[in-house]
Amino acid sequence: MLGLFLSSYYEVYVVFFHAAVQLAVLLSLLVSADRILNICKYGYIKLRQKVTGKAPEDYWNYQILPADPNQYPKVAVQLPMFNERAVCQAIIDCCCELHWPSNRLKVQVLDDSTDKVTRELVDEKVAEWRERGIDIDVVRRTNRQGYKAGAMKEGMDLLTEYAYVAVFDADFKPEADFLERTIPYLEGNPQAQEVSLNYHCTCEQYTHFASGSFWNFQGTAGVWRRTCIETSGGWNSRTTVEDMDLSLRAYIRGWRAIFLQDVTCLNELPASFFAYRKQQHRWTCGPVQLWSKASIDIWRSQLPLLRKLELILFYFGVRKCSTHFVSFGFFCTLVPLSVFTPEVPIPVWALVHLPVAVTLSTAFFTRRGWVYSILYVLFENAMGTVKLWAVITGLLDLKRAQEWVVTTKMGSSDKRPGTEARVFVPSCKMYGSEVLMALFIMGAGFFGILSGHHWGMSAYLLLQGLVFLSFGFNWVDVGGLLGGRLDEDIVRTPVKASTTRGEVKRAATIPVIKLGGDDSLPISTPPAIDLHKSKSAPRRLNTSAVSSVLDAYEGQGSPTGDGTSSDSSIGDRTPDSGYSSGDKLSRVAAASQAVKRLWHSPTSSLTDIYAGRKVSSKSGLYHKGSGVKSADSFNYQKVAAANGYTSDHSD
Repeated sequence: MLGLFLSSYYEVYVVFFHAAVQLAVLLSLLVSADRILNICKYGYIKLRQKVTGKAPEDYWNYQILPADPNQYPKVAVQLPMFNERAVCQAIIDCCCELHWPSNRLKVQVLDDSTDKVTRELVDEKVAEWRERGIDIDVVRRTNRQGYKAGAMKEGMDLLTEYAYVAVFDADFKPEADFLERTIPYLEGNPQAQEVSLNYHCTCEQYTHFASGSFWNFQGTAGVWRRTCIETSGGWNSRTTVEDMDLSLRAYIRGWRAIFLQDVTCLNELPASFFAYRKQQHRWTCGPVQLWSKASIDIWRSQLPLLRKLELILFYFGVRKCSTHFVSFGFFCTLVPLSVFTPEVPIPVWALVHLPVAVTLSTAFFTRRGWVYSILYVLFENAMGTVKLWAVITGLLDLKRAQEWVVTTKMGSSDKRPGTEARVFVPSCKMYGSEVLMALFIMGAGFFGILSGHHWGMSAYLLLQGLVFLSFGFNWVDVGGLLGGRLDEDIVRTPVKASTTRGEVKRAATIPVIKLGGDDSLPISTPPAIDLHKSKSAPRRLNTSAVSSVLDAYEGQGSPTGDGTSSDSSIGDRTPDSGYSSGDKLSRVAAASQAVKRLWHSPTSSLTDIYAGRKVSSKSGLYHKGSGVKSADSFNYQKVAAANGYTSDHSD
């Protein structure tokens, strides 16, 4: 009786399993067809470019900038950040060094940091560049409502006189000629919404741009026309992909985007598996959220019918959703189960031929990509546990769909010490879902070998199981058992820790005036300038005589910070020093006049700074929110908690 019941149950299982396999094969076919179609379109575009000699961007107008710099369009640069201690100063440096007239450029640091050291580092760097003649200020909020989108929306309210807005995440490094190479395309094309960069998706983004299809701004390293943002409804925090959301709303309102393949921008990749998991969860969940919220708007828009179907079915349905069901549901679940269910064969073309073709064609766009093609497939499949759960979270709009955890930065592209040495130490986390999947898949592989069948499939399952195992035990972190090593040219000198737990002592971060030899003068952070006094900025430093450095002085009588925070809402700065008062004055006195010739300060002198005198001025740091104007970390976090946001939330 029991055997008959189990036999009936098994027959029902086989029927459902066969149906699941057929559905998975169909989805796999759609995903592969979409990928191959994009590659074919890419080949056609490149062939057309070779025959005609015109790249896709050449079909857009390029307006030469005016000969008079005072006639340049006004450009604002927004830098959203949250506790980016390792890279916050580097991105400010890069954006303040952009080749653009200083009276036509504004840098706006959108700092939602709850970390006191990060806030101090941002304040120091902002004060330095303001003293050097750059129009730069910090916008801080007393709550983190809307995360990055909320910060950028509030920042936009202060940029009404600027025609264009460039956006960079804290870990990006734009070249100095970034604006000179991008703004002319926007000037020459009134309906062009933004210029984004070729930092990834060489084929996909480029192909969609060249063929007139929708492609989204990646949230960083791009320039927006301010009127495009405003007419499209502005930044919206209804999903965790505010960049794709705004891009989509702009697209269905008739704006078009320009992709400049030759303009590149360095950025930092996640160095830990934990950070990568959080990043991929957000990037996977957000588009699915947007799909469910924006499909009606797409269908009601004035887009042609084929464009609507392409967006709803292929862009979102296949690329952003079905891909992850195929990766995890088919290759990591149904394929291992088929070892135990020989009654349901899986077509060889769906299991081997099609995936190999897609993988090799994808690897074509990466230098020596074919070498890593097998690891790429195994890696993507192993990320399936994270991505499939992200898809389900986005479809059901669960609470975690609104979670935004910042991707931890190591500052590896910033060759200056910025964090404790502990960030280079791999973590000892274990991920249960990956470990369980490893046991399941490797068990299926061993069963296939012992049963004498499926030798090729069993070898694949054992390899896939090992990758899951390495993820589960976190062996893939930088410095881990299977992870890469830090580049040798990265500065590894740790910043000296203070006696207060959780704080880091840092040296003053400002220009060093090269007076020759031992006479180089370490200057403390200059006081802030009142942004509301005048639009005319003090003249810049002579860059041939000044170099920006960050150094961690250990002894030698060099001044160091003690990690204390001043109230940035009123601009008072109290520099800390390892010198006695007399030493400070004697060291500065000889160089003071030479410094003043290079660096005109309307509010203070270096002698005042090194003497430890407070020099007060309004800082120009905007604190928006419930009216609390304290830069003190404790007060900030207290207010954030009162508004429902704690310091462990990230963007």
